[in-house]
Amino acid sequence: MIPGALSRWRIVATTRFWLIVGMVIRLLHVLSLGNRYYFGDTVEYEQAALRILHGIHLTGSDPRAPAYPWLFAISFWVGGEQNFLVAKIVQLALALLQMWLVVHLARRLGGPAAAAVAAPIAALGPTLVFIAGLLYPTLLYSTVLLALTAVAWELSERPSLRYGVLFGVLMVVGWLTDMIIVAPVLGIGIWLLVALRRQRAPLLRALAVSAITTFVLALPYLALVHREGKARVFLSKAQAVLYSARSDSVLAQDRWIRFPPGPIAPPLPMHAFVAREMGLFLSRPVAFLHDYLFELLHFFKPIADRVTSQNRFNTLPVLLVGAAWFVGLLSLSLVGLIAGAAPLRGRLLLATVVMSTAMFYAFFFTQARYRIPIEPQLVVLAALGIAKAFPRVTGQLAEAAAEVRLHDRRWPAQPQAAAPAASTNRLS
Repeated sequence: MIPGALSRWRIVATTRFWLIVGMVIRLLHVLSLGNRYYFGDTVEYEQAALRILHGIHLTGSDPRAPAYPWLFAISFWVGGEQNFLVAKIVQLALALLQMWLVVHLARRLGGPAAAAVAAPIAALGPTLVFIAGLLYPTLLYSTVLLALTAVAWELSERPSLRYGVLFGVLMVVGWLTDMIIVAPVLGIGIWLLVALRRQRAPLLRALAVSAITTFVLALPYLALVHREGKARVFLSKAQAVLYSARSDSVLAQDRWIRFPPGPIAPPLPMHAFVAREMGLFLSRPVAFLHDYLFELLHFFKPIADRVTSQNRFNTLPVLLVGAAWFVGLLSLSLVGLIAGAAPLRGRLLLATVVMSTAMFYAFFFTQARYRIPIEPQLVVLAALGIAKAFPRVTGQLAEAAAEVRLHDRRWPAQPQAAAPAASTNRLS
């Protein structure tokens, strides 16, 4: 039996307990959704997945990146076409990995106390639970981005060729999931360049291996696009949304730069798009900066808006729960950024991923769902802040978890009590 010192509440301090709780909650959430989807964009991914399933390869001109359609196609192969329930269950593996990565990164930056705080937050966070049942690349993308963040920290601390290869693989997977990953990768890259001062030679070798890995893995997709003679348009979906935001009578109300109402203009190649935006900035700098800062602040708006779908997730009580969660999370993450129980470099890494994502989206259009992929980084920052603010409580949680792990390691090998020695005295 478990010794009395390991009372039941100590089990609650362990990562294992919260991973189980988080998975049970996510499974119940997924089962409650049934065999249907709730947001219209899922249709495009379903169509792409069905083409893959029937042997029709995706083209470079497809509006959606190929990684998530491939995951969707695998779930259809397992559960049958249009079996959305199985697709959500398959995603639960990603949800488990995401929770584990949150705890792992918190432990690497802030020690066992931060990990003990991060585990329940990651398990119970409403939006992190929500995306487990969302048939959209959000969970895949956010998990890859979190893994990139964790590997970047390892590269700065103990650079190796293994981490260089892993970083390159994750960059390609992220790029094939959503091109927006170029923004946080650029931010992480600048952060790593600053880290060169600490371990120049080994880190340079690891980054060189990462670049080679990225090129080799991305080459087949680039060759496919080139072979078709159709260059993949730079962020075509984002350009379409930006055009709507400037021309739609409702979305453009708060903008100073507006386009005449009409059909959405075809997306431009990267050089043409950059030239157009630079022209707008030079001709109307104040208006351009106003719109940019407005979108940047809107990225952090607690309550979700600009949502066209009407379903169970857009009711006022659900939106208020999401807003309350984000206000608390953002507040605690600011505490973690300013004075968290981790090296400043680690806290800046997390903030870099968050702000580079927000600053990139602000050039186009922001919604609450666009910030969900960076919430795991905010959870880690919040855990670091709580660990710093309440060192005694979080330290006790960490000690309790350590005792449970120590007991688990010793329990199978515990020797049985020796039998009493036979008496040598004999009764006459």
